[in-house]
Amino acid sequence: MKILITGINGMLGTELTGTLEPKHTIIGLDINAASSSRNIIKVDLTDPQSTYEAITKANPDIVIHTAAVTNVDLCETDPDLAYRMNALATRNVALSCQRFDAVMVYISTDYVFSGDDTPEGGYSEFHEVNPVSVYGASKLAGERFVRDLLSKYFIVRTSWLFGSLRANFVTQIADAVTSDGSVKTASDMVSSPTNVRDLSQALARLIETNLYGTYHISNSGYASRYEIGLEIAKMLNGSSEAISKIELKNLNLPAKRPCFSAMRNYVWKLNGFEPLRSWQESVGEFLKEKGYLNA
Repeated sequence: MKILITGINGMLGTELTGTLEPKHTIIGLDINAASSSRNIIKVDLTDPQSTYEAITKANPDIVIHTAAVTNVDLCETDPDLAYRMNALATRNVALSCQRFDAVMVYISTDYVFSGDDTPEGGYSEFHEVNPVSVYGASKLAGERFVRDLLSKYFIVRTSWLFGSLRANFVTQIADAVTSDGSVKTASDMVSSPTNVRDLSQALARLIETNLYGTYHISNSGYASRYEIGLEIAKMLNGSSEAISKIELKNLNLPAKRPCFSAMRNYVWKLNGFEPLRSWQESVGEFLKEKGYLNA
């Protein structure tokens, strides 16, 4: 199949390219085409006509829309940017898919949930959404455009992504543990860490089907940021003293975060897919690959 990936130069887009290239033709859309040797069309997705022309040129069977503003605090301080990119750009991509009868995969977030309750096993796809931040609300608006405009779509909510392309909370903790530093970690902020490699492999399986709808895809299990920090320190045989416990409210962040946004991959399970591996196993493998942990 011919697959178009928006935001192809990002962490997930890069991982998806490596996962999908052996079996599919990959074309990228990105605001910056010059930074990569891949087949990339430069486009501003907030421009409806430019988006349509770029997708027309690519003529894909599937569009995986990973491009987004994911900086939660930036979204809170600049809501116009958040809604232009996370909602209206998603609408533009969905309209183009509608015209070409292409399947759309929209990457969404656990931040569509409020965290006011703590359902056993985590939030399923059937729980009520109620975002508490501009970021979560703008991503939910994108979900609604996809649902309203298309019948052939996968909305995939994921959480706490980490991967090799850029620094993330896992590398931040590992750096603190291995360099006698310290890092503040919220003891009351709970979700499911997700390796972009595992997410990419799950998406590769999903797009081979016509089991359209909304999915939660994250590594199995969940923990607080503080508990994750302690686990990483244990894996690295480091001191837990590098991991400072703090309450989320005391971090004084511009945007509110859900205290509990762990997700249950329920629809994934109902459709017969194998569970994703545990976050502990995935984090351990990642630490080995990054050279923090001897094989």
